[in-house]
Amino acid sequence: MPNYPVVNFLVRFGNYFAGLAGVLPVIAGFYLAASGAGAAVALAALAGGALLYVLLKSYVELVTIIADMMLPK
Repeated sequence: MPNYPVVNFLVRFGNYFAGLAGVLPVIAGFYLAASGAGAAVALAALAGGALLYVLLKSYVELVTIIADMMLPK
């Protein structure tokens, strides 16, 4: 898939990308909570990170399905 570099990236590394994108808000939320922002920030970051992971994971799976069906091999 040399003509579609982003699709190729998502097919190869999409699971890692979704995991990293889901963990980063959680790390930031716990850092902010430890800095004095409160426990509510950590809980919101945990919920936001989980939601972001699920959304990105479903997007990666959708792109993978489309790439398997539509792009020549």
